[in-house]
Amino acid sequence: MNRKKGFDLRLINLFIGILVVVMMVLPVLVWKDSDASFTGLEVAFGKEFANLGSWASGEIAFNPLVLLAFLLPLAGALIPMFVKKGYLFSVVLYIAAAIMFFMTPELTTVTVSVLDTTTEIDVKWTYGIGLFLAMGLSVFGASLSMFALYKESA
Repeated sequence: MNRKKGFDLRLINLFIGILVVVMMVLPVLVWKDSDASFTGLEVAFGKEFANLGSWASGEIAFNPLVLLAFLLPLAGALIPMFVKKGYLFSVVLYIAAAIMFFMTPELTTVTVSVLDTTTEIDVKWTYGIGLFLAMGLSVFGASLSMFALYKESA
């Protein structure tokens, strides 16, 4: 039996999925006109950024969609490992993650509490380096999966 020799793209795809998850530790959102930045972990799981006791506090709320955006590429990388024609699902998951990364500033909720009155505020965010890298890696992962899908069908 003659086996085709070729490079398996599943390991590169897995490496890209892991790299996207690692981007959670880098600054993802930066407060415009300020030095304050928040990592992907802080944006996904929430963070209290100001606390003046019972008088006032400010926090970023838990955001399951941002957490999902960071985990989708890992799922997209693992599916081709276990499913024979899983690259189609991989492409869809990588593209969905890239769209969610692009929408992260709109998905992030910031609340301020003053004297037990909680108000949601509109914050002008700029993208941090972690978000740029996560978006780029997701697009690259989708491209790689499309190439693998094309290679499988040829």
